[in-house]
Amino acid sequence: MIGPPERAAGEQIALLRSVGYAAFGRHERDLDVLDLVFDSLVDAPEHWRDEVRTLRFAGHGITLDVDVRGRGDLTVELRVFPIGPVVVESRGSDDGPTKARLVSFLLRWPGTTQRPVRTAWVML
Repeated sequence: MIGPPERAAGEQIALLRSVGYAAFGRHERDLDVLDLVFDSLVDAPEHWRDEVRTLRFAGHGITLDVDVRGRGDLTVELRVFPIGPVVVESRGSDDGPTKARLVSFLLRWPGTTQRPVRTAWVML
């Protein structure tokens, strides 16, 4: 059974998600947004191996898996499903001395009618 703290947290997440979608809608009307559905840092901290953080974004028939290695200089590996030719761009910020990186990935399929997708923003 969901208690008041969990319900309040769920309502806050829903509100933030709706605000985020509205912000995307104002600035980038011709794309869809992939939700963050798994983050090993939060969802499976006991399975961290060799300092690899795994993220999964999904929606609109697309899945993007992201493996992040390292602490200072990061190595990022992306896997897109379904498999096929895709162009991936990243947007982000590097927050000065703390090196907190806020990132979102844009995926486009040149020469197709597939709408571009952007991932939700995530802190690496």
